[in-house]
Amino acid sequence: MSQNIYVTNPETGRRIRVGGNTFNYLTFSSYDYINQELIRRASASPPAPRQYFLNTQTNRLIMAGSRRYQEMIRGGWDIIEDYYLIPPGDLVAETIAMVQELGNQRRRDVPLNRPLTYEDIMDRHRDRLIDLNISLCRECFIPIKRESEYCEDCIPARQ
Repeated sequence: MSQNIYVTNPETGRRIRVGGNTFNYLTFSSYDYINQELIRRASASPPAPRQYFLNTQTNRLIMAGSRRYQEMIRGGWDIIEDYYLIPPGDLVAETIAMVQELGNQRRRDVPLNRPLTYEDIMDRHRDRLIDLNISLCRECFIPIKRESEYCEDCIPARQ
């Protein structure tokens, strides 16, 4: 009798059976099975970013395309502002007003799709960079000595 062997799916974090449909799809498309682990090939294209929607009743994120997402869409839920899942029924107008206020608040707090700046990165990682006794180049963000602001490649471009 053969024993089933399981491995963690790196894309979902769930256990999958070695030799099963999901395992075979992953190894065919972009992963190698090395030392009982699925390792992403260097030649594989980067994984597509996941899109999530906010369930306005539970305040939980629902992944687009998931089983729960499909159930909600079939159940008549609507998507507003490409982010909020609104339930069907009598509470729709009230929920839409709440969602619009949340959207306005979110825009005031953090502008959507704003690229990270040097200051954002330094604010987030300053303590760790100090522990490592390094800094980041202001132009290309590669690690450099703490005394300088730009790497050797970026200094001539600045002059």
